[in-house]
Amino acid sequence: MLKFRSWLTSLHFRLIVGFTLVLVVSLLGVSLYVHYAAEREIERFQQEVERARAERIQQVVNQYYENNDDLSGIGPALEQAQWLYNWNIEVTDAEGKPIALVSGKKIVPESPARQRTAPPFDNLKNPPLGPDDRKKVGDVRRFGRHTYKLQDRDKKDVASISMGPADIPGVVPEPPMSRLLATLDASLLWTGIAAGIVGIALVSLLSRRALLSIGVLRGAARTFGGGQYSHRVPKMGPHEIGELGETFNSMADDIQRAERQRLNLMADVAHELRTPLSNIQGYVEAMKDGVIDPSDETLESVHQQVLQLNHLVEDVKLLSLLDAGALRLNFERATVGDVLNRSVRGFMAKAHSKEIRLTNDIDEDIPPVRMDTARILQVVDNLLENAVRHTPQGGKVTVRAGTLSTGEVFVAVEDTGDGIPDDVIATVFDRFRRADPSRARTTGGAGLGLAIAKNLVEAHGGTIEAKSSPSGGTIFRFTIPTDQERTSPH
Repeated sequence: MLKFRSWLTSLHFRLIVGFTLVLVVSLLGVSLYVHYAAEREIERFQQEVERARAERIQQVVNQYYENNDDLSGIGPALEQAQWLYNWNIEVTDAEGKPIALVSGKKIVPESPARQRTAPPFDNLKNPPLGPDDRKKVGDVRRFGRHTYKLQDRDKKDVASISMGPADIPGVVPEPPMSRLLATLDASLLWTGIAAGIVGIALVSLLSRRALLSIGVLRGAARTFGGGQYSHRVPKMGPHEIGELGETFNSMADDIQRAERQRLNLMADVAHELRTPLSNIQGYVEAMKDGVIDPSDETLESVHQQVLQLNHLVEDVKLLSLLDAGALRLNFERATVGDVLNRSVRGFMAKAHSKEIRLTNDIDEDIPPVRMDTARILQVVDNLLENAVRHTPQGGKVTVRAGTLSTGEVFVAVEDTGDGIPDDVIATVFDRFRRADPSRARTTGGAGLGLAIAKNLVEAHGGTIEAKSSPSGGTIFRFTIPTDQERTSPH
């Protein structure tokens, strides 16, 4: 019982009910239209049949008058029409006196009608009238549905003919036209019932097949929600359900990748925090135990470890804001050259201490762009920090800037260091990614600077790439579009 109630609330049941309602309304509408159209057509056809019969009887009277110049003996011919058509027929003269009345099995007046011999009705059913006949008889004017007036050629009324269907005893009755309509209605009813049964069966079968695929997706979603991120749905065809399955698998891939990145991020953050925290703990415990004195040098080492922790926390926070789209960028129109000169001046002392030659090559005609100068300065600082760190003593770091043919402004930082292996360069912008994983933070950093640079450049609508330099080092280049208006995200 519970299963049946569950089925009553299921999508399968609602699809069947909905299709049934549509089918019933459609069949009912078609049936009503067909019934109405058939009724009108049958009525029109019946009127046409009666009109044709009335005109045939009128032709009989007309022919008889042409042949005899008198209608007193018309009765036997009209009696044949009566038995053939099951009609009552009355012929009166111009003064309204009856000439012949064929009603039931009577012919009135009986004596004159029996004294004359009328031509056989079958031979007069459709007699053609020529020009001479029309001159002799005149016009036959029709009054009403089954009433005609016969005139001679002088337009003088000769007789009137009135006729109509009757129920004459002994005459085989014609089947009523209403029987045809009833048969049609019955056929429509049974056809509709059969079509409804077949339609409901088909929609039940097709919807069940479609819902089976949806059931597979539902089960996969539940399994995926339970933490089994490797679960995927099988291919379900090229139709919409198949596309939904492919979309589900693509979403699962993205979620699994994001979960893997989250776990890696947690592990990397824990690893990066462990070194400075261990150092701080070691210094504090050593000073507590009296192993080392709390000298200025010792306190400076502890202070550097604390700064390192703060820098790491700020980097992680910045990446989180960038991922969430919550970082507010203060766009303003500025020149890239000013930002680059400022960054180069800031690294001159550090480069000089390693005997590294730091130069810039900036085009003078670079157009202003809309950018957050503080964030672009951070990008350039990260790239220069990375370049100076990995350039050996006596090396060279060059900063270039210009305009591409596409109208974009580019900034490139090139060093003469060891370069980045080809198998690493594709993932160099990943978080906590180092060209040499064995390096400590003092030489290799935490691996967040390039990831932050990539996110900041993309937030400006630009792109960033890394490639090997012909001199053996590495070139980092990013672009900023100049033809896009942006608003700061909130």
